[in-house]
Amino acid sequence: MKSFKYIEHTADVAIMASGDTLEEAFASAAEAMFEIITDSSPIEPTRQIVVETESDDMESLLVSFLSKMIVVFEVERMVLDSVEVKFDDSYRLTAIGTGEEFIEEKHGHGLHIKGVSYHMIEIFDGHGNGPSHVRVLFDV
Repeated sequence: MKSFKYIEHTADVAIMASGDTLEEAFASAAEAMFEIITDSSPIEPTRQIVVETESDDMESLLVSFLSKMIVVFEVERMVLDSVEVKFDDSYRLTAIGTGEEFIEEKHGHGLHIKGVSYHMIEIFDGHGNGPSHVRVLFDV
């Protein structure tokens, strides 16, 4: 089960996202990011987008993935309500997101996320023996 919670931070927004698997935890982090951007406004699943990325290690993979999700918002002008992540191998993933075009009047004025930070990053893989989680700091 995917979920996330806010972590106190003085200047930026930090979250702890979890899931039954590490793939779900990555997906929860992306969904949390879009909730921050839209201030929890409803998003209808009218479009789908595929994002692929790879990196040299798991921390860089998470930062790359979420940075590409920022590009989905900034360039594609899409907000997502659902994200499914699949690891293709150790440090490569494919994500399928569903959502709709961002409409400021509908989706409100959440926080503008400028980037994803390596500061405070944490990744825990439960390997099927318990929940997995990721901790991420978004620069706002």
